[in-house]
Amino acid sequence: MYFDSILAVSDFSALSAHALDRAALLARQHQTPLRLVHFADSPDTYLADPIARLGQRARQLARRHEIPVHALERSASLEEVMAEAGASSLVVMGPLSHRSWKRFHLGTTLDQAVHGSVCPLLVVKQAPDKPYERVLVAVDLSPGSMPLIDFAGRFSAPTMLTLFHAIDTIDEAKLRSVDVSHEAIQANRFGSRLQARDRLAQLIGALDVIRHPLAFDVGHGDPAYSTALHLQATQGELVVVGKRRRSSLAQFFTGSVAQRLAKWADSDVLIAPLVPLSAAAVADNRF
Repeated sequence: MYFDSILAVSDFSALSAHALDRAALLARQHQTPLRLVHFADSPDTYLADPIARLGQRARQLARRHEIPVHALERSASLEEVMAEAGASSLVVMGPLSHRSWKRFHLGTTLDQAVHGSVCPLLVVKQAPDKPYERVLVAVDLSPGSMPLIDFAGRFSAPTMLTLFHAIDTIDEAKLRSVDVSHEAIQANRFGSRLQARDRLAQLIGALDVIRHPLAFDVGHGDPAYSTALHLQATQGELVVVGKRRRSSLAQFFTGSVAQRLAKWADSDVLIAPLVPLSAAAVADNRF
């Protein structure tokens, strides 16, 4: 994996400080330049000269990690941050939860960033002290799972990579609605688990190169909620989830698994657009 540059977003909150530190660790790991931008839409930031402060932070990170760090010399709205993201390989930010009444239907700042980002987006929630070691990949068993698994391994070089698939219980609800017996529902659940585990084993077997120890597990329930619970139970440090294109209307009513996981997970969350990942995987296979 090659990153052209990493863009880290700061509103000078404590979580944004964690995001800048994690971005610097990643920039050193991947030997890539780091850019910092001040996010100006937060109502809780009242600084006389945020650009000067960001420049000072850039110099500190450059000295500490021995990497090139550049601070953008202007504050940016979310739209401007997303425009800058278009020239980046990775965006790193904290879980910005501000919600503007003028754009209430678009959700929080984090919702909008997840929905609008065209490159991978890392949402940092924990103070970083080392590279990620225990990484969970949330997979839906679709063809897009393969490049997502490969991306997760290349991104973090973990000591353990775990694949997790949550079986949605919508089908069970349909069975209950037509008075199917409890035994039949349990048999359906057991069969679904076996099919999911077989498919996960096939995914692992189809990987061209296995760079890290791999494990897999299956859960039941809402995919975002089940993944967040599994992540907490296994003390994972990072969860990687794919993102598909969704309309603004669908975003408003239900959100996406990636959006909800970014809110509910206690650990850091890496959200990767699946279409660019699949295209990159095809290009890699040509060489």
